[in-house]
Amino acid sequence: MEREYSKATVLKRIFRCMKPYGVRIALVVFLMLVQSTIITLLPAISAEAVDRHIVNGSMEDLVLKVALYILLVLIWWAAHVARVHIMAGVSNNVVLTIREEAYRNVLRQDMHWFDEHSKGRILSRLVGDASSLNDMLKQLVTTIVPNVFQLVMIVVMMFILDGTLAAAVTLCIPLVAISSAVLFHLIYPLWQRFREDQGRIAGYSNEAFTGMRTIQALGAQEECDEAFGKINGETTVSWVKAVRLGDLVGVVIDLGQGLGYAALFLSAVFIRRLDASSVGLIIAFTGYISLFWQPIRALANMSNQLGNNLAAAARVLTLVDEEPTVVPPSSPRRPAEASGRIQFVDVDFAYPDEPGRLVIKGLELTVRAGESIALVGPTGAGKTTLASLVARFYDPVRGKVLIDGVDLRDYDEEALRRHVCVMTQESVLFSGTIGENIAYGRSDATEEEIEAVGRAIGLDEVVRRLPKGYGTAVSDAALSQGQRQLVALARTLLADPAILVLDEATSSIDTRSEILVQKGIALLSRSRTSIIVAHRLSTVRNVDRILVIAGQGIVEQGSHEELMARDGIYRRLVLSQREEE
Repeated sequence: MEREYSKATVLKRIFRCMKPYGVRIALVVFLMLVQSTIITLLPAISAEAVDRHIVNGSMEDLVLKVALYILLVLIWWAAHVARVHIMAGVSNNVVLTIREEAYRNVLRQDMHWFDEHSKGRILSRLVGDASSLNDMLKQLVTTIVPNVFQLVMIVVMMFILDGTLAAAVTLCIPLVAISSAVLFHLIYPLWQRFREDQGRIAGYSNEAFTGMRTIQALGAQEECDEAFGKINGETTVSWVKAVRLGDLVGVVIDLGQGLGYAALFLSAVFIRRLDASSVGLIIAFTGYISLFWQPIRALANMSNQLGNNLAAAARVLTLVDEEPTVVPPSSPRRPAEASGRIQFVDVDFAYPDEPGRLVIKGLELTVRAGESIALVGPTGAGKTTLASLVARFYDPVRGKVLIDGVDLRDYDEEALRRHVCVMTQESVLFSGTIGENIAYGRSDATEEEIEAVGRAIGLDEVVRRLPKGYGTAVSDAALSQGQRQLVALARTLLADPAILVLDEATSSIDTRSEILVQKGIALLSRSRTSIIVAHRLSTVRNVDRILVIAGQGIVEQGSHEELMARDGIYRRLVLSQREEE
């Protein structure tokens, strides 16, 4: 379950991220003070021009007053441009830092975390929510804070000009402030819900686009469209609820401004008993009322957007603060070499979301250095789980997994990835060229080394037929599924691990490609420890040992001939596959 963040917590975290930019922010604050001071002085200058010059017919200093007014307006404009420019740079840098922290922390998470979190939702937080965080930073420093400064200075100036009128005008402020605070408190969880619904849209869309071949093959476009429409409709409902409540803040503001004008005129007539000689003072106060409620109205109009952006910021912070269940050791071991001996010592394992259901129980297993073993068994028996424990994608809930006598929980992650390499049936390739994909994880690899592994597994013949050879960009059009698997195999061979884990690496390719891949696997398995999770049992006859996984552990083991001589699970699986063929 994800942690929740209050508005105060989110704001504290954001201000903490802004500390490195203290000098620039101080300059922004100074410019805001200049702007607020100018805005506060302008009505007073207008009042003096009316009462001392226009009403009394004294025009000698009026030109100077007008010139001063224009000069202050120009200074205000220059300060505004500088402030917005500086703050844009600060907010962009802060968001860049937070996004990098979030991305770096996502990379630390264990495989189960990725199983539980939709890729689309993760992307929604890293891209969309982080951009909303940028908007909120600009709002806080370039809009909200200066508006608050302006409010304070306007109140001070009104009390300097006339305390009685100022008291009357500001009498309704507590009522408006309390009403607005209550409404904003109610709005925030609605925007949190809306952000979650947006994440669901991103997640569902990502799944649909990833599985588009399957959707079209099954003719499920209409069903997919209906599901998307349902999620989209729920998102619209949550948005409407938040906006409607936010709009009530504007109603409260309008009521407050109207009461302010009424209080001004009533107090001027019945309390202060002002006459025509004080027209400038009345004009100044009407101007101050307008200026006073203008930032409040801006803040009210921003309440929806601010609530939305605060909810977005909270979602980004969940990525920054997420703690992996597979934690790095405090004193990591970094063996330079590994022979590849693997031991499972009394291992129990259950997935974090189902801690009461053990997939593996009391497993005892030793794999000799250089031995090749195959894991076979019914679907869901725990074959991939066992292989994943060797790669430390998960940690056992009890017992330990050792490589050359070292507990994997004590291994430095980089050293472990150097000694243990995993290849799956997905054959994931990244944006870039074929050569860059082969060298992925080995940035120091030379072209000669890349071509050498390509020749070793038969990939070179395929690549040479392409227009740019190893410089060809990876795409579905350029490479078939089998060829993509060969590229992934070449990448594994270049890594030269001591332990090789192959998770059904040939289950989804054609027969011709399978022959090439099997030759590559035979080459890879030579003189290194190999663990092969097999779906096609015909591909594992030549391994040193076959382990049948079922019922939370190993129920049979031996060579192909030994297991076929028994009337056990392995024999029945082999005969069943022969009938299907």
